[in-house]
Amino acid sequence: MKKLLIVLVFFSFGCSSNKEDIRSVELICYNWDLKYPTESFKGEFYIQPKIYSILSLNGENQSYICGFSPNKNEIYFNSKIDARLVTDLVNSLSSIEENNTLVGFYKQDGCMESSPMFRLKVVYADKKEKFYQYSFQEKNKIDLAIKKLYVALKVNQIEENYQKMKDTLSFAKKKKELIHFSMHADTTALPLPVLPSYNKVQFK
Repeated sequence: MKKLLIVLVFFSFGCSSNKEDIRSVELICYNWDLKYPTESFKGEFYIQPKIYSILSLNGENQSYICGFSPNKNEIYFNSKIDARLVTDLVNSLSSIEENNTLVGFYKQDGCMESSPMFRLKVVYADKKEKFYQYSFQEKNKIDLAIKKLYVALKVNQIEENYQKMKDTLSFAKKKKELIHFSMHADTTALPLPVLPSYNKVQFK
């Protein structure tokens, strides 16, 4: 009987999912952009998040969404989405790692823009962290998991199914940390182009 009990305990630990060790998942969707040079400013490349969210496995989240129509509008809020959407994303982590895609290009043509990128930061109960980067390549389970989660957060924002975040300091700090990490990772993989020069236009 003792042997059977030991086998069952070992089996239960052996089959436990890493998902049980995950404390939170941070998701950021962003583009590279450029603050154009002026006579007094040399210009600056930067990352503009469209969405940043800290998600618990039960679907509760702290989120930031930045919209640009008609004007730039930033919203910090707390909301809840279907926990299955987070589970589907977590279950896709191994596939995301296998299909890891680094930033492919920076485009400079009247405006500076990169392809939309997604980065995930998974925080475990022992405080270990793991990063994943992904850009849409084809219609597959990974694309679907990320799109559904992104849409759910956007719907909460649009339908105002949320509570405004009262204290944004610690959240904003984590957002800034992931932005800095993304900037370093992207520019290590693909150096940024040369800053454009300021051309003063004269009208006569």
